[in-house]
Amino acid sequence: MDEIKKEQSVSPRTLGRRDMMKMGVGAGIAMTQLLKAPAASAQTQGQPPPPPTGGLEPASHGYVQTWPDIRESNEIESASAPGYITKTGPGWRNTSGRASGNGPMDESTRRIVEFVHNYSEKDLTDSAIEATTSAIIDTLGAMMGGGFESEPARIIARMAQKRPGECTVFGYGISTTPEMAAFANGSMIRWSDFNTAPHNSEMFGGILPVAEMVHATGPQVLAAMVISYEVLTAIGNTGLGTYGPAGFDSPYHGTATAMAAGKLLGFNEDQLANALSLALVPHMPLYVCHIGTQSMWKGCHSSQGVHDGVWAAMLAREGMTGPCTPFEGRDGLIAHIGPFTRDLRLPTSGTNETAMETIHGKGGGFKRYDSEGNTQAFWNDIAAPLHAWAKPEEIESIDFLHTYFGWQEISDPPKWDPLNRETADHSMPYNIARGVIDGEVFVDSFTEEKRKDPRIRMLMDRITIHPDRNLTADQEILTARKKSGEEKIFKTGLIKPMTRDDLVAKYNRLADWGNVSKEQKERALAQWTNLRSEKDITGPIKTIAKFGQAKPLSDRSPSRIS
Repeated sequence: MDEIKKEQSVSPRTLGRRDMMKMGVGAGIAMTQLLKAPAASAQTQGQPPPPPTGGLEPASHGYVQTWPDIRESNEIESASAPGYITKTGPGWRNTSGRASGNGPMDESTRRIVEFVHNYSEKDLTDSAIEATTSAIIDTLGAMMGGGFESEPARIIARMAQKRPGECTVFGYGISTTPEMAAFANGSMIRWSDFNTAPHNSEMFGGILPVAEMVHATGPQVLAAMVISYEVLTAIGNTGLGTYGPAGFDSPYHGTATAMAAGKLLGFNEDQLANALSLALVPHMPLYVCHIGTQSMWKGCHSSQGVHDGVWAAMLAREGMTGPCTPFEGRDGLIAHIGPFTRDLRLPTSGTNETAMETIHGKGGGFKRYDSEGNTQAFWNDIAAPLHAWAKPEEIESIDFLHTYFGWQEISDPPKWDPLNRETADHSMPYNIARGVIDGEVFVDSFTEEKRKDPRIRMLMDRITIHPDRNLTADQEILTARKKSGEEKIFKTGLIKPMTRDDLVAKYNRLADWGNVSKEQKERALAQWTNLRSEKDITGPIKTIAKFGQAKPLSDRSPSRIS
């Protein structure tokens, strides 16, 4: 994974769910205390709130029912426990005015949907458009040359064929349902681990099918992309991290995608809140897909969230309602993971910058090398000089001092025996051995042929890796020793952000690898880098509906890059 994830995923929780509950803090009260500057109400629709009676406490949006003590639903407690409520009565009134009698939104939901509802393409600055365009260039390249024709892409494309619809699976030219197109496109973007860092741009794979459905303009698509980054980042900034709390893996990509999709579909705040809840409540993916031996799901997991976000938006469009307090209700998200440690704030920046700009402005947040995020510094500073210094057969031993998170993520014992692409590109010992042999890394560095190279196994058997908890990625050290006794130390440093020229060069190389014709890749680049002028997104989508030289989907022989 990427450097940003290192910082976020290890953030300690100040209070566990049981701790918070046993403090006698109801989720509604907890969030009222934790969240500053409550947003104004949009739910009461002019209805005055009832007076505070029997268990009602004033809040920023009317009144919410609170309890002196709330236990987990499955926790058996003595009815005589101090402060335990054993009697309820009348007094609470549902004044939310929401469709189908749904209850009032919790404060977290309210802040998100008010921001999404109010944001539009008119709010886009030149800087936000520039940063989003850079992300689009990077995303197109990762899809065309990284994930297209991978084995997971072909599996999903076959499934999409069986679900006809009006949305495009890129490259294969298949028309399918919006959620299947979202899953297929997002997986192609994410699979090779070469898209944006952190891995957020797979959300574009879900935004575009919805935009295609409604014939959105280019500026509307740009605004939806900005919204997705804002929502994802805002939740992450609460202390949960963009990739979620410990034990979960990218659980908020679906929520952010649902908000972007809802914006394109013209949702009101009530519909947005339902889409948010329907994306969040049923879908909390486990981090186990990044542990030990990797599977195909490693490159598809966050795109499942993108699928779920689009699916949630489509349900909300038809009138489906979701739990009204997904964050703060009893047994909601906060009850399971502990309270936010920082404010949920939208916009995410105290300035006019969007999250898209803070992440991708001035060329930040892009990968130079087609490998896992914790290997980027090695490929940037060590691989080429190590390759020039020694031939594989000359190496006696290699010891690598790694960051602690990187060591856990890509240097656990199964990474010394990578039998598939997914494990190899997330294996530090494999990457080091590949660096000795090739000096560079690309999409084809992890094929079965190269994994079975006897020199790879010989070198991996001579590599040891140990962590330092205080180390950052620009401080890693590799010590290599030759059989002759000669020893050399290699160190990592800072990686320069990628310029627009760098991103275009990366796009061109990946498009060439994906067998995209020169005329098509140039036409696509021209259209997708000028979305502010596009009246209908279906034009640019048609340009990339089919590309490359896909094998017939009936052919189930192994992919050339798997």
